[in-house]
Amino acid sequence: MYLTIEQVHSKYDGQWIFMINCKEGEYGSIIGGEVALHSENRDVVVRKMEQYDYEPSMTYFRYAGRIPEGMSVIL
Repeated sequence: MYLTIEQVHSKYDGQWIFMINCKEGEYGSIIGGEVALHSENRDVVVRKMEQYDYEPSMTYFRYAGRIPEGMSVIL
């Protein structure tokens, strides 16, 4: 089911998400897609992402919500 990025952040707040069939906005930012995987544990999502190696669509992986205190993010 297609969700806007705002809906994804609201529904999956505090979880890692992996989306498929993503759509870009005018300036290249992700505006929505289908949540294929989600978990509070990043490693769970990363391990399961392998099954989408050949997904013929734009994909997106990120943390939905505010980064918790004490967590580091490398860009």
